[in-house]
Amino acid sequence: MLDKRYQTLVVLAQTNSFTKTAHQLFITQPAVSQQITSLEDELNLKLVIRNHNRIKLTPVGQNLANYAKQVEFESAQVLNSLKKQSTFKMGCTLSLSSTLLPKFLNHLSDKMPIATTKINNTQHILQDIRDGKVDFGLIEGNFDKDEFDSFFLQKEQFICASHEDIQLHSIEDLFNQTLLIRENGSGSRNIFENWLATQNYKISDFSNVMEIASPNTIIELLKQNPGITFIYQSLVQKELISGQLKKLDFPGFKIEHPINLVFLKNSYFKETYQTLTDSFLKIN
Repeated sequence: MLDKRYQTLVVLAQTNSFTKTAHQLFITQPAVSQQITSLEDELNLKLVIRNHNRIKLTPVGQNLANYAKQVEFESAQVLNSLKKQSTFKMGCTLSLSSTLLPKFLNHLSDKMPIATTKINNTQHILQDIRDGKVDFGLIEGNFDKDEFDSFFLQKEQFICASHEDIQLHSIEDLFNQTLLIRENGSGSRNIFENWLATQNYKISDFSNVMEIASPNTIIELLKQNPGITFIYQSLVQKELISGQLKKLDFPGFKIEHPINLVFLKNSYFKETYQTLTDSFLKIN
């Protein structure tokens, strides 16, 4: 549905090379250059900075490429939707994959056909949305509201948990404990780091840090070993009830974080996502 010049601009934004773009599109290098020049002349905008053998998109060119990429991603979905054959690809962060995701998929079963579900950390799912690998994601981490739109699903309690009852009288008491923490790019890690920053601390202030990508692995390790973690309460609710883990309270720490259904801004399917969210909220 896109003018081929816009398709060329999208590929050029990915390659930053006329040669690589030509190779990928099976056209000549002069043809790539002519298409970009034609687009610049028609729009009266500078899209590409040419510096000898190197090229770089201007901020306007990059914004236009991002918009064209979104249109390209959603074009097939729009056509399928008109034919009543639309299926969707969704993403979900690791922290929500064992709690919210099963409930959400059950709710979707007779309302929206899901072709695939990708599970990864927040930054990876956001990038998958940008790249059109998923249409929307269940996200607990922070995201750029200038780039993404969202609908609120629920709030989650974010707690400090340990395998034993450690007495914490202040935040400084934390730093002698072994901290089990998610990897960079994780939404829960980002939430914890942001809270630490408000207290003028950082993760490196802990004397011993173990970085682990899987929240389930963190839970299993914590059930057997001394240490603490910062995690959504719903993930460890069973362990808290059985006494395998303890919720630790200390002054100045109380976090509730929203869980959102996130998608690209100005999506054609915003109304579909709104309807889906509203119906999910009614039964939860």
